[in-house]
Amino acid sequence: MSGADRSRRSTRLDLLAKRIGYRFKDPALLREAMIHRSYLNENPDDPVESNERLEFLGDSILGAVVSRQLYGDYPHAGEGWLTEVRSLLVRNETLAQLAQDYDLGRYLVLGRGVEAQDGRNRPAILGRTFEAVIGAVYLDGGQRSAQRFILKALAGHLETIGIAGLERDAKSVLQQACQAQWRSTPSYRTIEQRGPAHEREFTVEVQVNGDALALGEGKSKQAAEKAAAEAALRILPIEAIS
Repeated sequence: MSGADRSRRSTRLDLLAKRIGYRFKDPALLREAMIHRSYLNENPDDPVESNERLEFLGDSILGAVVSRQLYGDYPHAGEGWLTEVRSLLVRNETLAQLAQDYDLGRYLVLGRGVEAQDGRNRPAILGRTFEAVIGAVYLDGGQRSAQRFILKALAGHLETIGIAGLERDAKSVLQQACQAQWRSTPSYRTIEQRGPAHEREFTVEVQVNGDALALGEGKSKQAAEKAAAEAALRILPIEAIS
């Protein structure tokens, strides 16, 4: 490779690093993240690796970071909801959109055949490339750097997908609304339980800052808390929930 070629490659990697907002100590990792296997199929003598191993690593890091963030942000959400929202955030369609946001397709190193088939714009390739970038950031800067990159990239999706998904999780919606409206987290207090053990019913009051918002009833404390949250949401101003 000529000096001019090396200079152009370095300039492209610098531009890409600026776009993704991370300065690599080892730029070779970023280059590897951009190399699609189709390039190596056509250039077997080039002593580089494709981005598939980085993609494998990035996929694992992405899942762990998103899981931890959702777990912390929505302490009342159940496993089913958490799993559903995580799948929305890490699915290839979302990752391909993020790759487009960072213009990764422009920097991909592809084989001529795949490039001729519009490979730079194919969602499957773009999504996997984004995972490879995560893997590269992780190897270069560690867990914290990868986490910062992921959460910054997903910030808008975390908010919009989370709010949309929370339509089935009244307690989490209420928590988010109370934090936005009053910078406080709602609490639940069982004020009555009645009936025999096998047919017990509960009445729960949901409060915020010590003030009662609503009551809910159910055959378990969890069901009563959910009913109370749903009742509270019905009386909150719409701007607090949206």
